[in-house]
Amino acid sequence: MNNWQEEIRKCLEAGDYATVIDYYEKRITENPEEVANYWYLGLAYLLNGREEEATATWLIPFVELLPAETDSLNRDLQEILLQEAKRQTAKNHHHAEGIIREKIAEIAPDNLENLIKLALCNCRRNRFDFEVLNRLASLLQERHYEFTEEEKEDISQLLEFLLEIPNEAVIAFLEKIIPLLAKDDEFIQIISAKINEIADRNQQYLWGGKLLATFLEILPNKLQNLSRIFQYYSRACWDEEAKIYASEYEKHSKTVPEKVLASYQLLINGMSRDDWFKAGQYEQKLREYLEKLITNLPEEMEEYLAVGLITIPPVFFYLRDNLRENRRVVNGVGAIFQQQIRRIFPSLISSFGNRKNQQQGKIKIGYIGCSLRRHPVGLLSRWLIKYHNREEFSIYTYGICQPRDYITQKFFQETADKSYITPGSNVREIVNQILEDEIDILVDLDSATNNITAAVIALKPAPIQVTWLGLDSDGIPSVDYFIADPYVLPPEAEQYYREKIWRLSHVYVAVEGFEVDVPTVRREDLEIEEEAVVYYHIQNPYKRNPHTIRLQMKILKAVPNSYLLVKGMAGKNTENLFKTIATSEGVNPNRLRFLPPAPTEAIHRANLKIADIVLDTYPYNGATTTLETLWQEIPIVTRVGEQFAARNSYSFMMNVGVREGIAFSDEEYVEWGILLGTDSDLRQEVTWKLKQAKHTSPLWNALSFTREMENAYRKMYEMYQR
Repeated sequence: MNNWQEEIRKCLEAGDYATVIDYYEKRITENPEEVANYWYLGLAYLLNGREEEATATWLIPFVELLPAETDSLNRDLQEILLQEAKRQTAKNHHHAEGIIREKIAEIAPDNLENLIKLALCNCRRNRFDFEVLNRLASLLQERHYEFTEEEKEDISQLLEFLLEIPNEAVIAFLEKIIPLLAKDDEFIQIISAKINEIADRNQQYLWGGKLLATFLEILPNKLQNLSRIFQYYSRACWDEEAKIYASEYEKHSKTVPEKVLASYQLLINGMSRDDWFKAGQYEQKLREYLEKLITNLPEEMEEYLAVGLITIPPVFFYLRDNLRENRRVVNGVGAIFQQQIRRIFPSLISSFGNRKNQQQGKIKIGYIGCSLRRHPVGLLSRWLIKYHNREEFSIYTYGICQPRDYITQKFFQETADKSYITPGSNVREIVNQILEDEIDILVDLDSATNNITAAVIALKPAPIQVTWLGLDSDGIPSVDYFIADPYVLPPEAEQYYREKIWRLSHVYVAVEGFEVDVPTVRREDLEIEEEAVVYYHIQNPYKRNPHTIRLQMKILKAVPNSYLLVKGMAGKNTENLFKTIATSEGVNPNRLRFLPPAPTEAIHRANLKIADIVLDTYPYNGATTTLETLWQEIPIVTRVGEQFAARNSYSFMMNVGVREGIAFSDEEYVEWGILLGTDSDLRQEVTWKLKQAKHTSPLWNALSFTREMENAYRKMYEMYQR
């Protein structure tokens, strides 16, 4: 009696439960001794949403008919419910299936097969009953024999669902069954692939890091995974937790490339946590290990070390303004990186001999980067894409491992001839697409900030390759040109760059301005008087070099009734850094204010207006933040150095015709800070210049800039053809 009566099946299929109920009620009246009718009537009640009546109906055989045969009755009822649950599963009726399996769990709480399927069904109907997971975990822990193929398939599907649910209860469940999962390679593969998808493709870094930490001991490549957890937690701003895994990685590192990565991770973790007082020891270690790496070129490196190597040298831009030494390290690492990438992907290196459209038609320009979106690089480069001359140039954009947003769609997809957004980090796929598109000039918008973009560039999928905007050049030999201007690099820079420096006539980037919203920060909210002088520090933790903070405190000390606002991710370490330096310079820490990040970029720009003067950072200046400050017509004090990172603000200020605030020494930096703080007329004069510059400066003329870039592209292409 394990099947519904055939004459009632059509009503059941149609969901006509009232007729099914009426049918079985009559059968019970006619033959009250037939136990199966109670099971089916109760099941019909349950499917009709009448749970209490279902339970009461099922109790009748136990109490009135065969009270001595409890075990047998339980088995019969359970079997009928299981059969119906399977029928509902086959029809993808997961709500009905779940209701039935919940009843089975009440009747037979130790039925492992049902609990697995109930947990899976709950996932399918977005209902996460963690009591079910706890019970399932307990049963699985007791399991000492092999799974059936059906159970294994169900657990695999359950893992696929659960790994996507960012909840600590999921972690607790997974931790309990780790020994069981470790026995099966198929489970390990599912876990590895899912973590990659969650963290790398979907950019859910915190959850990806937690999952990877949970499975660290059973997944292969433990050392690499320690580094991945560090990266994920760092991107999620879980810096204290990231430090734990950086220290663990250092403990297990043995080879020189591993020691390089270990020192780098500890260094940037200290900087991001504003623990600059310990940064020196890690910087020294990193320099020593990089020197060993460059001096004794390795024939082969593990892929994760090779691919990540290119992002390491730029950390020195934040620490020392030494053009010669920093470029030597950058160029040395760039050469090793290219050699290793070409070893890993030997079949992707092209000679461009089979290009169908060589020297014909429009010049094809490809822009590649991970920041073709609401990101500083995307916000600055969008104007060039917008104004390109489509009669002479075909524009292609390649977004690498990035989300799409309004900026992506409007400026990098709708305005391009062809646009690609690759969700993963498949270097081979990206290179092949660029080769298929027969790009003439490939423009790297990331430089060393993204290792996937850098790997593509190292394989040289276009005959002409240019680095622009993202950062200083990364020293990869396959890059032909680095875009600069008369100011952002000193005249002697050519001798230190592997790439040819292509200097534009005015400035290396131009924009049409920025979106500005309504401010959310007011002086009265910060307990600052209207007549007070407000200085503003608006850079990320990597740029908060203690040396510059010390100069800023000297300015604050010399200007009565002045305050310094520090904007950004300001935790206890940040406050401790600034307050410690303030106290050592004789400045009351009460004159410091720490502001959280603004909800949007437009509000951030509006909030800049609270400042009388923005104090730039050194040896790494502001770039986008400097442009935003100038657009908001606020005076800025900058310290000019040797390297690209130390001359951005200088270039922008020269292009808006403002010399006031440009310092070529620490002493001048302090002098300008004091002068602008004490002379309100001078501040008004600078503000007036900035207002006038909006009508005349090449910095704000994106159309003219685009034409100059296009002229540079033409000349590069002509030189290549010759």
